[in-house]
Amino acid sequence: MVWEVALVVLLLVLSVFVLLAIPTVLNINRAVKKLSQTLETLNKDLPDILYDVSEITYQTSKATEHINDAIEDITEIERKISKEIKQPIVETAAALAGFLQAAQTFISFFLKKK
Repeated sequence: MVWEVALVVLLLVLSVFVLLAIPTVLNINRAVKKLSQTLETLNKDLPDILYDVSEITYQTSKATEHINDAIEDITEIERKISKEIKQPIVETAAALAGFLQAAQTFISFFLKKK
């Protein structure tokens, strides 16, 4: 008799467990279906996305090369301009400084003579 009662209680507990597990199993089933749909969409769209990323990377690389070339050209032009302007300006400034020093010496010589 104890075994029969234990078996009935066990069957009741198992039945309650199964009844409580049904919504969980249904939710898992819905989640798996949604995941399957998401994976199908991803598998369909991923090659296009990867191609676009590759194209963006290529275009960015080309733009960077063009910018680097332009910067090199600008740097070279700046060096040439600096060389062409700096040397005459320095020579003119040196000549002007020499002239001003000579003028100052000349004026101070004649002022001291009086």
